[in-house]
Amino acid sequence: MTERFHLERVGLEDPLDETKMSGFGLLYLFQCEVEYHFHTDEMSLEEAEKYIQDVLNHLPNETIDEICKKACEWKTDKMSSDTADYPSGLANTYGRDILAYMSVGDVELYRNADDHAFGAILSGGTEWDFEKGASSILILKEEHVND
Repeated sequence: MTERFHLERVGLEDPLDETKMSGFGLLYLFQCEVEYHFHTDEMSLEEAEKYIQDVLNHLPNETIDEICKKACEWKTDKMSSDTADYPSGLANTYGRDILAYMSVGDVELYRNADDHAFGAILSGGTEWDFEKGASSILILKEEHVND
């Protein structure tokens, strides 16, 4: 049996907004600890942890491959449009290897008002576009969370 995912150091982000919470935990795709943010009027702590465990940390291979494909296209476009110094090996990096040149520090969890599906915005950086950083939006259906 798999151990249930738990956020660590959970607390209010702003004493004036008692619905805005955050906690820290592993984001499996990038193998790093990130800060997860969510509003308790949209989802409970238990729902947030279940979504992270069952959806974000168990993305289908097709989803990961699509994220990597888009990142590689962005990298190629950016590198061909300027003469900045880039890390050695970046130009010849494709597929899932691109993840080594990306980082995520914050994940904003939310519930879509239209269809009540949970979603996440991953914010971080890339080693090929320092100005824009990286922001990927994943919208996954609620039934993945409430099995």
